[in-house]
Amino acid sequence: MPDAPLTWWRTLPPEVLDLAMQQNLRARLVAAPALPLPGWEAAIAADPAAAIGVGIAVLAEGVARPGSLDRALSAVMVCAALGDPACRDLLVHALSRRARRRADLDTLRLAHAWRRKGKSNPSSITAPSR
Repeated sequence: MPDAPLTWWRTLPPEVLDLAMQQNLRARLVAAPALPLPGWEAAIAADPAAAIGVGIAVLAEGVARPGSLDRALSAVMVCAALGDPACRDLLVHALSRRARRRADLDTLRLAHAWRRKGKSNPSSITAPSR
């Protein structure tokens, strides 16, 4: 398991993101400095709409700051792992865009793995408010 959970969105396929890893990622998001964006608290509480809002806001910035991008897309990844199709689609978009910009075949494969995730069963972990 890689040491930096907030970078897992750009390195790990969905099938390795087990319950313990999801809980670890969520704990790291809660402990990380808050992003100064509306909806951040809801996003780290696994609210898919809030996670998408934060993710899109960070992706729309002219120059993505790595710390912001990692935190925002980690929140999106948690919701995607929980089975939210819109969060999965945003994660696939971000990974595909990253793959194109860097000519990175591994990242493209990762995007395809998340796309295929939508055809399987969602994770067994549930959001705290559900």
